[in-house]
Amino acid sequence: MIPVVTKQIMKAADTFMSENMHIPSRILMENAAFGITEALCAKFGKETRVAAVCGTGNNGGDGLAAARQLKAKGYDVSVFLAGKAAELTGDAAENAKFFAGKIVEITNSPAARVYLSRLRGCVVIDALFGTGLSREVTGLFAQIIYYMNSSGAYIISCDIPSGIDADTGAVLGTAVLANETVTFQFAKPGHFLFPGREHTGRLTVKEIGAAEGFDIGNIRAVDGGLHLEKRRPDSHKGSYGRLACVAGSAGFSGAAIMCVKAALRSGAGLVTAGVPAGIQQTVSSACPESMTFALDDSSGSLSENCIQGLDSLMRDKDALAAGPGLSLSEGAKGAVYHMVCNYDIRKVFDADALNAIAQDVNVLDYKTGDIVLTPHPAEFARLLGIETEDVMKDPLNLARDFASKYGVTLLLKGATTIVTNGSKTALIPHGTPGMAKGGSGDVLTGVIGSLMCGGKRGGMEGFPAALYGAYICAKAGEAAAEALGEYSMTAMDTIGRIPEVMKQMAQQKAGKGQFS
Repeated sequence: MIPVVTKQIMKAADTFMSENMHIPSRILMENAAFGITEALCAKFGKETRVAAVCGTGNNGGDGLAAARQLKAKGYDVSVFLAGKAAELTGDAAENAKFFAGKIVEITNSPAARVYLSRLRGCVVIDALFGTGLSREVTGLFAQIIYYMNSSGAYIISCDIPSGIDADTGAVLGTAVLANETVTFQFAKPGHFLFPGREHTGRLTVKEIGAAEGFDIGNIRAVDGGLHLEKRRPDSHKGSYGRLACVAGSAGFSGAAIMCVKAALRSGAGLVTAGVPAGIQQTVSSACPESMTFALDDSSGSLSENCIQGLDSLMRDKDALAAGPGLSLSEGAKGAVYHMVCNYDIRKVFDADALNAIAQDVNVLDYKTGDIVLTPHPAEFARLLGIETEDVMKDPLNLARDFASKYGVTLLLKGATTIVTNGSKTALIPHGTPGMAKGGSGDVLTGVIGSLMCGGKRGGMEGFPAALYGAYICAKAGEAAAEALGEYSMTAMDTIGRIPEVMKQMAQQKAGKGQFS
């Protein structure tokens, strides 16, 4: 796993390394520049023309230091400064002295147009803004970014692509589209959250100092290293738990079927589908390895008289997966609220269960058990009572705050999935656009439920089950896309690739950077 820090924590880490570890800021800047230099030299020979486009802050200082290092190695380097060299201070000013009088100052739009036309055919070092940027990029700076992006040059960004918010991944007006980014000491959320992830390109984390003893928080990006324990030879079906999947309604039996099939492929010992009586035969025929339990229904959905049946279904269960295809009938809503507030076991809620909870989110104040919620952005917006676009402005902090407030694990689905319980947070930058189809959420619900049940062998708590479930589904989706293409794969194809992913995870050792 890759440690990830917010810009506030990164600023504190820089101070810690300078004051507690006695590493001069000039050395930190020099080490950062070595990261840029190493990345460029690994790909491009000395015949390459290099253009360093720098701002007047510390990020510009990193670019100036890299330009100096590359010049010393024999590269043809030009330095463009968005401002006056006289505005440079501290370490940036010291690095600028090497280029005495040779820095091209860009102070107006005509100058930007003339000078930056030289970028075509260069490798560009983007050192305009760093992680501290919090305002919209406008005027001359926006034009400089435009010329960088339109140059066709290969762009290496220092720390983060200029114009990207390091905490949210948002584009602050406009932003550099980098081919690769070298970030310093720790990765930032904006490298993984869209649209920042798209602007980042290939990410390299360059250590620039020693930060032992500094608390970096508990955000990690998952780059692999998740492993599963091998099963003991004396196991039996009771060893791996009893899972109930409460799902489906007339016209949505497929949601229940996919949830159950995914659970069966993810290791649960015994799976029982609790479904409206009208679709029991359909689900039973499609999932012969599972059991089915008929719940009282009305017009194809759970009725208001289903609670007694639910209690019977849940009598011996270790975990519950609920919501896919349930509908929003009054009976289904009542069943969801009953499941939230009863059964002190591990539970995962998705789809219509989330929509029911959104109508009275305070029901979570009365929850029992270890609960995972798995909304997509629109469902999360309904839970929060805001618009979807407001969720996308700051998904990480909204997810962490919600999980902390209600004492749940929240899995916010997306191109980069966020899993958090408020204190621990995982970013999962895996998956494929081929998973953007109906049924993918039903599959995820079944996998998480299966991982949670465990039986006599334990099973996973909510946070790790959500983390592993999201990773397994993402990698299975990638495998399906590789075999069938993003256009043609379906959620059932993702289920079909779960075995190979979990087999690989059972064969590998635990990775580094695990949660504390």
